[in-house]
Amino acid sequence: MTDSLENYIDKEHVSLCQFLFFLNIADIAQYVKNNFYTDKTWHFKYDVEAMIKLVVVKFFRQKSFKKTISTLTKEEAWLLGFQEKDNKILIPTGSALHHFVKYRLGVKGIDEIMLMLGEKIAKISNSNEAKLDSTPLEASRYSKNSEFNPHYKCKMDKAHITMIGTYPVYMSYTDGLAGDSPELPSHIAALLRMNVEIDEYRLDGAYDSFHNHADIWYKLNADPLISLGVDAVINDEGKLERIDHWANKMWKLGGSKYMNIVEKLKFLYENDRQEQVGMYIRNKNLEDKSFPESKKLRQECERIHGHIKNTLKFDVRYIVDESRELYAKLNFVTYQLLLLINLANGIEPANAFENFI
Repeated sequence: MTDSLENYIDKEHVSLCQFLFFLNIADIAQYVKNNFYTDKTWHFKYDVEAMIKLVVVKFFRQKSFKKTISTLTKEEAWLLGFQEKDNKILIPTGSALHHFVKYRLGVKGIDEIMLMLGEKIAKISNSNEAKLDSTPLEASRYSKNSEFNPHYKCKMDKAHITMIGTYPVYMSYTDGLAGDSPELPSHIAALLRMNVEIDEYRLDGAYDSFHNHADIWYKLNADPLISLGVDAVINDEGKLERIDHWANKMWKLGGSKYMNIVEKLKFLYENDRQEQVGMYIRNKNLEDKSFPESKKLRQECERIHGHIKNTLKFDVRYIVDESRELYAKLNFVTYQLLLLINLANGIEPANAFENFI
């Protein structure tokens, strides 16, 4: 009889290692091995896929590196993929696991894993909409390294998260007082690297700028659904007659008022008129009476952000300053891998991890 994940879906309190056994991330492990692992052939190397899965166990169980190893059973170590030698399964020490996380991978390695997982999640997802919003990473009230944010009324750092549907695919990290809008370019670049195809990108009013409207439309070929304030007004330079005027004025560069509107906008964007393109798109959204409200967007984002925080230690309390970004992103990647277990095996809802221990 062949073991399968279906044998464990309806059981309560199943070891996370059992579910990770059925998750194939060999391609990610190979990438890590090629780019972040030692090239010294004499140095003993633990199986990289097993090490990545062990990191997931550590952050999901919210134990120290040492405690993670001391509480790991022989069966769990085997399920994760650690090799047996002389009738003994060789597993790393807590310090070796810490070294793998902080020095072998580091923020750069975790960013690469995040992008690869994001691409896998996006491919499985049947959603064609993306959302971007920030969430506080709370710090201790005594922290000397985090600023007090008057809006959230706490000391904090920030995580900026893009989701496809309700599935987080990318996160960037900033201090707690950083603006949201400057983070958009890195998220657009991440979606392009993940080869994500979306029809719309939803953002709240913090991202409202002409350049952001234009960049989303041009680079992602998606509608920028950025929430607009009640005092938002139509910009004259974004009206069709002004678009025609500038397309015609730049005839020496190939422009013409007889182009269709998409051609005109692309032409203007490529010839340093990005702001005007953004004005046109923003005007169209402002004129659209069915344009979505920001309240619904925030509620959906906050629900998923809250779920991440209920599942993992998604904050920066009592973490040394130099490790904050790394640990925040490690928890985010852990959530992605939990999500991928369910998505890859058709388990619904994909965001439910109640039976993992």
